[in-house]
Order: sequence, then C-alpha cells, then structure tokens
Amino acid sequence: MKTKFYFFSGKGGVGKTTMSCATAIHLAELGKKTLIITTDPASNLADVFEQSIGHKITPIAKVNNLFAMELDPDKATNEYKEKTLSPLRGLIPEESFRVLEEQLSSPCTAEMASFDRFTDFVQDGNFDIVIFDTAPTGHTLRLLELPVQWSGVIEKAAKDGSGGQTCIGPAAALANSKAKFDRAIAAMRDPAITTFIFVLRPEATPIYEAKRSIGELTKLDINSQEIIINGVYPMDVCDNPFMFARFVKQQKFLESINEEFQVPAKIIELGASEIKGIDLLREIGKELHTSPQLLSNYVFKILAVEKATISNVYPKPNNKIKKLLTPQKNNKRLIFFSGKGGVGKTSVSAATALWIANAGYKTLLLTTDPASHLKQVFNQEVTDKPTLLRGEKNLWFTHIDAKAATEEYKENILKEARKKYDAERIIAIEEELNSPCTEEMATFEKFIQFVTRKDYEVIVFDTAPTGHTLRLLELPVDWNKQLEIKTFTTTGETDVDKKTKSQFKEVIDLLQDPEKTTFSFVMYPESTPIEEASRAMDELLSIKVKTSLIIANLILPKSSVTNDYLSQRKKMQEKYLKVMKNRFTAPIVTLPLLVDDLMGTDKLREAGYLLYGKNS
Repeated sequence: MKTKFYFFSGKGGVGKTTMSCATAIHLAELGKKTLIITTDPASNLADVFEQSIGHKITPIAKVNNLFAMELDPDKATNEYKEKTLSPLRGLIPEESFRVLEEQLSSPCTAEMASFDRFTDFVQDGNFDIVIFDTAPTGHTLRLLELPVQWSGVIEKAAKDGSGGQTCIGPAAALANSKAKFDRAIAAMRDPAITTFIFVLRPEATPIYEAKRSIGELTKLDINSQEIIINGVYPMDVCDNPFMFARFVKQQKFLESINEEFQVPAKIIELGASEIKGIDLLREIGKELHTSPQLLSNYVFKILAVEKATISNVYPKPNNKIKKLLTPQKNNKRLIFFSGKGGVGKTSVSAATALWIANAGYKTLLLTTDPASHLKQVFNQEVTDKPTLLRGEKNLWFTHIDAKAATEEYKENILKEARKKYDAERIIAIEEELNSPCTEEMATFEKFIQFVTRKDYEVIVFDTAPTGHTLRLLELPVDWNKQLEIKTFTTTGETDVDKKTKSQFKEVIDLLQDPEKTTFSFVMYPESTPIEEASRAMDELLSIKVKTSLIIANLILPKSSVTNDYLSQRKKMQEKYLKVMKNRFTAPIVTLPLLVDDLMGTDKLREAGYLLYGKNS
C-alpha cells in the first residue's frame, strides 16, 4: 500500500466495510499504526470486528497497531457546538451569544459537525495509515464536496467588507477552519497521500454508480482511484442452469468493467459463508494485497447458456399485508422502504409501487436517495416532477433533485424577504443562503411537501440507506423542537414559524399513525443487515414510529442448491431467517434470488406477484 489515506466508497451493500476492515488488519499486521474510521451514520464496524467501538478511538482486540472509531453525528454535533461556543462565553453580549447558540441548535449543524471531524482525520498525524469506511456513494460525494464549498463560503464572507457572516459564525472566527479545509482538499487531491478505492459487484447498478462517482471525483481533481470487484461467483460451484446463468451474466459485467474503467481492478470471489471476525478478514486482506487476482489478467468465460428458469410459486394474497399497502378508511397511505445499502430497496419499492398501482390505486414512487437508480430500473428518465410510467395508468415516479430543490428554496426565501427588508439585508440573506447547509434544508422541505401531498392515494418512498433515512425522518421532530426553543428565546413566533410548526405536526402525526403509514425494512438474511435494521427499528420507536413490514430479499431457491458450497450458503440464510422471525414482530415477506436483475416493468410486475401474490 502506497499512501497514508484510503477512502473505500461505492454503492451500499457491495462490501465496503468488509474490504476496508480487511485492508486495515493487513496493514496493521505489517507494523503500520492504522486507524479505520467510519463516516456512515449506520456503522457496521462493531458488527464486523465483533466488539464495541463507538465514538472514540478504540484498540481492536487481537490485532496490534489497529484502532477504530465510529463517527456518531449526534456526539460530533455536541462537540462542535461546544468547541464553537466555549471561546465566546463572556466575551460577547449575552443576547448575541443566545442567537449564536440558537443558530447552532439547528439540525443542519449535524452535517457541518460531521464533516468538521472528517477533515480533522484527513490530516491526522498520530497514525501511519487512516482508512475511511464511508457512507454509500451519494452521501460520500456530498461529504467530499463540502471542504471545497465551505472554503469558498468563508473566503467570500471574509472579503465582503464587513467582517463577513456565515450560518456557522463570523468568517473572521473561521480562519482556522478555512486553513484546515484547504489542507484537507490538498491531501485528497495528492495521489502520493490519498487513494480512493471503489468497491462494486459485477451488476448493472453498482457499475453505473462507480462510473458516475469516479467522474464526480475527477471534477474535484481527485484522480488516484482503484477498484475492487466483490462477490464474483466461482465457476466450479455454478453447476446448475440457474446459477450458471447468473455466473455468465457476471462474466459479461466483468468484461464490461475491464473495457470501460481505466483504473487498476482486483477480483474477490464470493465465499460460501459471510465474512465476519478477525480470522476471515485477515484472509481477505491477504487475498487483496499479497497475491491479488487482477482483472487485467482475468480470462473471461462468456459461454452460451440456455434460458434458466426457476418454478417460483406465488403466495396466496394476504389481507393483513394488503392492508399495510393500501389506503384504509379513506386515508392516503405512505409506505417507506429502508435498510442497509445494497439490500434491494429500489427494486422492492418499484415492484411494490407497481403492484399497488395495478390494484387500482393512484400511486407515486419517490426516491430520496441521492444515488438512486430508478432511471435504470424503469428505463425511463427520472425528473423532480412526477412522471407517468410508460404503459401504466396509475403509477408516477420522481426523485428529489437536491440542486434544483436548493435553487427553488433560495428563491422562495428571497421572494418573501424582498417584501420586508432593504437591499443591505437582502444581500446578507443571499450570502447566508449560499451556505452548503442550505441544500439539506431545501431537500428536507421538498420531502415534507411530498409527504403532505393529497393528490395520490399511495406514496411509496424509496429511501437512502438507513442512517441517512433516520436523519430525514427525525428532522420534523428536531425542527419542531427547534421552533419551540425559538419561541422561548426570542421575541416569539412569526407567522412563518406557525405555518411551519403546523406542517411539521402534520408530518409527525402521519409518520406515527400505522393506519396511514407503513414503515418497512428490506434486508437479506445475513448478520449485518439484520443488526443494522434492528438498531434502526429501535431508533424509530424513540420517535414513536413502528415498523410494520419486513422484506427478506435474495433468498436462494431450494431447487438451485446442487453442491456443498450452495448448501452452505442456503443453511446460512435459513439460520438468519429464523433469527429474523424470532427477533421481529412485523410480518416477513420473502423475495427469491432471480436469474435477471429487476429491470423493466415485466420483471418488476413478476417480483410484485412473488412478494404479495396476484391481484384479484
């Protein structure tokens, strides 16, 4: 390994955490003092290392020189607020201090705090190696863009002639932050210091996402990149038509990766069991870094294959499940699909939305994931305005375009401000709206608008991976509390505050009402997705949102189990399906592993039948 900093990125569920942990163990055992830190709010480091870690640098048992930390957004926020406020106590007027304290109580401070800690570690001098196990791609790109954006905001505010003001404090007080951000930018752009490793599986959507992300990094002048292709089927275990068809499909994707990506690539084959614990991680680390299987040396085995089919049986329609998916008592129905990245949320969301629409309900499918692949699933352009799916009469789909939502949000704020304030005040508001925090507020407001829409009978939400979804769902509660604080610490509620509080209360009431909202988790039967979903369910209960449905995805069909390798994987799945039934009270619906990816209306309709039965 040739650099100090390593960023592991890619679509959720491709094995980023496994590959980053395996690399960390390998480097630590070479004598390098190594820190692995996760920036994913739904961290799995503790699950993989099988020990408690948390928001502190923690030695990993049984591995000398290895330390880990799980960045906790809430704790990072409190630390950031204290670091910002403590030097000002007693030095500025009490009223000004209260205003700043209120400003830093805003939920958008969490994003600022997390990225501030992130930049700390980019320039950490206490370790030989720092490895970042990042959140899924869309959120990671946002994190990497922030140092560039904030450096520009602080510089512009400092030059405006009045000392400058940003939404996180006076520009003069942020000079050290700007210097830190600039050092972080320089480190990430230096190929002698930083390497970005994209983990992907030989499937359409992870390949598309990696290609897009590499392009975005190139725009940021970050060019030191590598690829790990994880989960490749060994040829000798694909000894039946179903598995052989999947093997050949993977081979075609491997050839495509070799042709389209101009970066070094390594291959890791899919094991018979899940990778968990130090010993298995150590073996993966050796495989990756001692004698790697290079894509450039790989001999592709693209062979002719007969059409493989599995005789799947549709379940009988279940009235209890149908009630969770359709409007009851003349109410509209909100359905959220969440879970660890890569578990199949988008496919399941699309199949469910189509099934509901075909049952006769006017349905909207909305993705809140910045790295969504709805366009690939439907083979139709996705915009920030609802679009009718070709060939269907009841299904519309859309996404939240963060950039467009931000421009709309800024224009709406300024439109109101121009009615009330003079030119000088307008300029100050414009500058504050140029803060990177504005994007989160704008996206959140757009989400609120969709939740409260009355023109659809059912709205299905294809959400971002778990940690980011929890943040989105908790924001109405957080912002409502913030408005309550404002009422008691300032001159009182404005008309806008009253309207906003009313809207937030409506959203909170909707989310907490099981007659109107169904919250669902998608997972495949392995330890990590189950543990992550279990923690998320507990956190949702803390804001009185109950989980009503669970989808167990990618279940290996019994008829395809023809050797010891496949038998071992099937036994592992059956073990975890029992764990799910014992741990969760919500009903569980299963979706088998299919020969083809769920792309196109016909395959999605079939998946809907496999999940819920044929509509009567």
